[in-house]
Amino acid sequence: MKKPPLKTSKQLQTDFITLTSHQLRTPLSGMKWLLELLQKSDTGNLNRKQKEFLEQIYNSNERMIALVNDLLEISRLEAGESQLYLQPTDLASVCRIIVKEKEKEVKRKHLQVTLTVEQEPFPLVRTEPIKIKQALGNIINNAVVFTPPHGKIDIILNVVDGKVQGEISDNGPGIPAGQQDQVFKKFFRGSNVMSLETNGSGLGLYISKAFIEASGGTIRFRSKEGKGTTFLFTLPISH
Repeated sequence: MKKPPLKTSKQLQTDFITLTSHQLRTPLSGMKWLLELLQKSDTGNLNRKQKEFLEQIYNSNERMIALVNDLLEISRLEAGESQLYLQPTDLASVCRIIVKEKEKEVKRKHLQVTLTVEQEPFPLVRTEPIKIKQALGNIINNAVVFTPPHGKIDIILNVVDGKVQGEISDNGPGIPAGQQDQVFKKFFRGSNVMSLETNGSGLGLYISKAFIEASGGTIRFRSKEGKGTTFLFTLPISH
C-alpha cells in the first residue's frame, strides 16, 4: 500500500494553526455569550469598578476572538481554501457601516472622520461584501487606533479610469521608510507604533491585500514617518 506523502513543515504549521484556532474558538465564543449575558442582565449588585472589570474582560475576549479568526483566515489563504463569491456590492454602504461601528472609539479620541463619496449613485463593485468589509475594516481600524487624539481620518471613494478607487488617509505616526517594504507581510508591525498600541497581530494588512487582489483590485500606500499614511486601493466596477 502506497504511503501518503510526508507533509512539509509549512503544511504542518498550517495544520497546527487551524487545529489550535478551532479548539480555541468554542471556549472563547462561550465566554463571549456569558459576558454579554452578564452585561445585559440586571447587575445591580455590581459596583462601578466591577462593571469596568467586566467590560475589560469582554474587550480582551473580543481581541482573542479576532486573533483566532485572523489565524483561521491566514491558514485558509495559505491552503488555497479561501475563495471569494464575487457579486455586485455597494462599497459606499460598506464604508458607512465600518465608520458607524468605529463610532465609540472615534468619539473617545475626538477624531474627525470624513467619508466622501464623489458621485451618487455610486457604482457597484465586484467583490464579496463580507470579505471586503473585513479588508477595509482592517485599514480603517488601524487609522483609528494609531491616529492621535483630535486627529483626522479621510475616506474618499471615486471613479478613476473605469475602476472604483478608494483612499484612506490619516495623520498618525506613519511608517518608517526602512520598513515600508514589509507592510503587507504577515505579523508586520512598525517599530514606531509598538509603544503606542501593544495589542494587534500584524495580520490585518496581509489579509486586506489578499481579499482586495482576489476581487481583481490593487492596493498600495504612501507614508511619511510623523506625517501619516494613505492607503489607495482599486476595485472593478460590476457591469
